[in-house]
Amino acid sequence: MRIRIIGLPLLLLSGLSQAQTQETTAATQEAAFNFSRCFSHVPLKVVSPSAPSSGMSSGQGNNAPITVTAETLDATRDGKVVYSGDVQVEQAQRKFSADYLELEQLSKDVLAEGNIYYTDGAITVDSQQRLTGNLTSKDTQLDEANYQFHGEPGRGHAKQVRLSDNTSQVDLKGASYTTCPPDGEAWQLKASSVQVEQDEVFGEAWNAVLWLGDVPVFYFPYIKFPVKDERQSGLLYPSFEFGGDNGTDISLPYYWNIAPNYDATFTPRYMKKRGTMAQLEFRYLPTAGQSGTLYGEYLSSDDELNETRWRDDHRWLFNWRHNARFDDAGHWRASADYTKVADWDKEYFDDFSPPVGQIVDDQLMQSFRGGYYDKHWQLTTEIRDYQILKTNLNTMPFQLAPSLALTSYRGFGDVDLGLNSEVTQFKNDADQVYEATRVHIEPKLVYSVINQPGAQLTADVGAYYTHYEQDIPDTLSSYYGDQNTNGLGFTTDGLDSSVDRLLPRFRLNGTLVFDRETQWFEQDFTQTIEPQLQYLYVPFKDQDNIGLYDTTDMRQDYYSLFSDRRYAGLDRINDANQITAGFTSRIYDAESVERLRLALAQTYNFISPRVQLFPKHNDEISDPKRSFLTFEGDLNIDNNWFVHTEAQQDTRNKRLAAANITLEYNNQGKLAQLGFRHLNQTYFTDADLDDDLNQLGGTFSWPLDPQWRLIGGYYRDIELNRNIDTLIGLRYDSCCWAVSLVWEQSQKEYKQTNPGEVEQETLIGLRFELKGLSSLATGDGSFSPGTNLLPYYRPFNLNN
Repeated sequence: MRIRIIGLPLLLLSGLSQAQTQETTAATQEAAFNFSRCFSHVPLKVVSPSAPSSGMSSGQGNNAPITVTAETLDATRDGKVVYSGDVQVEQAQRKFSADYLELEQLSKDVLAEGNIYYTDGAITVDSQQRLTGNLTSKDTQLDEANYQFHGEPGRGHAKQVRLSDNTSQVDLKGASYTTCPPDGEAWQLKASSVQVEQDEVFGEAWNAVLWLGDVPVFYFPYIKFPVKDERQSGLLYPSFEFGGDNGTDISLPYYWNIAPNYDATFTPRYMKKRGTMAQLEFRYLPTAGQSGTLYGEYLSSDDELNETRWRDDHRWLFNWRHNARFDDAGHWRASADYTKVADWDKEYFDDFSPPVGQIVDDQLMQSFRGGYYDKHWQLTTEIRDYQILKTNLNTMPFQLAPSLALTSYRGFGDVDLGLNSEVTQFKNDADQVYEATRVHIEPKLVYSVINQPGAQLTADVGAYYTHYEQDIPDTLSSYYGDQNTNGLGFTTDGLDSSVDRLLPRFRLNGTLVFDRETQWFEQDFTQTIEPQLQYLYVPFKDQDNIGLYDTTDMRQDYYSLFSDRRYAGLDRINDANQITAGFTSRIYDAESVERLRLALAQTYNFISPRVQLFPKHNDEISDPKRSFLTFEGDLNIDNNWFVHTEAQQDTRNKRLAAANITLEYNNQGKLAQLGFRHLNQTYFTDADLDDDLNQLGGTFSWPLDPQWRLIGGYYRDIELNRNIDTLIGLRYDSCCWAVSLVWEQSQKEYKQTNPGEVEQETLIGLRFELKGLSSLATGDGSFSPGTNLLPYYRPFNLNN
C-alpha cells in the first residue's frame, strides 16, 4: 500500500546527509575503494538521476511516491496507527526500517523503536534505541545513533541526535568522528556538542578532544568545520614545520570571502630563526573570461642575516598572475606572470620556498603576453624580462621589449603553406652591451610528393630573411669582447649597426616502413624497419657581424638530426649541404604493445658547416664532415622491466661524446630505477666542466608489507668522488593514519652569503597524518621516490 504520513522519518533523517561536503559521485567512489582492506565497510554514494546533489532537499525526491510494508497494521479508536514487524519505508533512494512504528494522527507524534535504520544514498544511520518526532513541528530525536557517510570513510556515533525547524538544524550530543574502520579507531575526534545549520557553510563544535587510541592529546574549546563545498570567512587550519632551516615554522591563515568573485587569504608566518612574515593572496574574477591572483610576502628583517650587511634590509616577494579572454570564441587572449624579489635577495626562493614564480637556471621570469588566436593564424605580442638570482654574473639576459609575432599554417591538399615572422626589440640593463631590433620573416611551402601507407616523401622549400638594427657601444664588456680568452670574441668593429640576412632553404625528407610477422620464444611479434633519409641545403653567410640575443646550441638527439636547425634561436642560421640517414626498428607483440624501439642516425656534410655560434670559434673549425652517430633505444621486457639508453659517438675521433642508460623495474607499487650518465667535457664547453662528467645513481620505492614502505635515492659523481644527493625514508600507512620519516643529504649552493660555495646539507622530514582530519610535519615531510635535487621521472618513449 501507499501512504504519505509515513514519510516523516525519511524527511527528518535526511537532514544528516546535508551536513557533509558535497562531492561528485565518481570522485568519491574512486576514493572509497583505493584500498579494499580499509574501505570494505564503506557503502557507495548513490545520487538520484533527478537530484542535483546528494541531499534530500530535491523537490522531486520529496514528492516521489512512498511505499510502506509491515507484517501487521493496526488502527486504534483514539487515532493511533501502528506498524509492527519488519517495517520498511521507501521513497526513491531513501530507505527507513524499524521493528515498530506508530503515529498519533491527532497530535502528529511519531515513535519508532528497535533496529532503526535509515539511508538515502549519502549517509546511513542506525540505532537500537528509539526515534521520536512530530509531523507538525518537524522536530525529531534519535538516541544512541551510529552514522556512516557513503563514498568516504567518515563515520561516528552520537548519544543523541536532534533535528529541528524542518530539519534545517542538526544538534548532536556526545558525538564522535573518525575515518578509521570499525574496531580499529586509532584516532577519534569527540565533542560534547555539535551543531550544524544546513544553510550554513560551517558547523560548530564545543569541547572537542582529539583522542589517539585511549589517550586524549588535544583539546579544542570551540572549533568550526566545513560542511559544504562553499566559501566563508574564517580561520583555516594552521600548518606546522619543525627542524628545517627556518626553525619552528608556523602559519595560521585567515580566509576572507569578500564577494562571490573576490576573496583573500592573509597568513602570518612565524619562523623562529628569521622572524614573522606576512603573506597575502588576493584572487579575483572581475568578469567572465578574466581571472587572476595577486600574491605577496614581506619580512621586515631576517634574524639569520644579523651578521651580514643585509641585516636591516626587507625581504619581500610580489607575484601577479592573470588570464583574460576578451571574446566568447576565445580568439583575443592575454596573460601575465610577473614575479619579483628584492634585487639583492638571491636566496629568497631557497630560504622561503614560495608557492609562486617560474625559475629556470636561477632566472625568475617576468612575462606579459597577448594576442589573437585563430585556427590557421596567430598574432601575438610579449614583453619579457628576467630577474637573475645569482651573484657575480658577467652579463644579464636580454629583455624582450617587446616582441610581436605572426604565425600561420594552412593546408591545401598536398600543399601546406606556412609563415613564421616576428619583430623583437632586445634591451639589456648591463653596461657595455650591444642591443638590437630584429625583424624576421620565414615563409615556407611543404609539398607532399608521396603520402601512402608505408611511404612518405615531402619537399620543403622556404627562406629566412632577417634584418637587424644594432646599437653597438664604443667598448664591449669583457664577457662579449675579445679582451681575454673567456670572452665570446665580438668586437665593435666586427658588429654592424645594420644587417640584412637572406638565406634560401630546401629540404627533402622521405620515410619507408617495412613490417613482417615473426616469432620469437614461441610468441607472435611484428617487426618494422623504418629507414629515413633527408637532404638539407642552406647556403653559407657570414653572421659574425650579428650579436647573440636569444640563441644557443641545440641539444643533439635522433630527432634533432632531422631538423633544419642546429641552433635554438634566430641569431644564427646554420649553413647546410648535408644528408641525414637514419633508421628506426620497432617490435610489437600480438596485443600491439611496442616492446622495442631502436633508432640510429648520422648526418654527412658534403661541405663542412662554417657558421659558428661565437666569432672566436671560427678559427677552430676542425672540418666536421659528420655529426655524432646518435643512437636511442627503449625496451619493454615484460611490462615490469624497462630499459632506455642514448649515445652520441664522435666517429671521426672515435670518442664517446655523451651517453646515458636507465634500467627500471615498476610493478604494482614496487619501483626501482638505476641510471648512469656520461658527458665528455671536450664537446660540452658550455657545461663548465673541469673534467668528464660521470654520474651514477638510482632510486627506489618498495613496500615491505601492505603497511610499511621504504624509499631511497643515491646519486654520486664518480669523477669528483663525492655524493650529489642521498635519501632514505620509511613510511607506515594504515587505513586512517600514517607516519613517515625521511633523511636526505644533498649539496646546497650559497648564492649570496658565500657565492660559489657548496656544502653538504642534511634534512630530516617527519610527517604524521590523521587521514580525513589533518597532518603535522617537520622538515619537508614529502614521501616520494627520487631526491630533492634529482626527482624521479620516466624517460621511456614507447607507445603502449
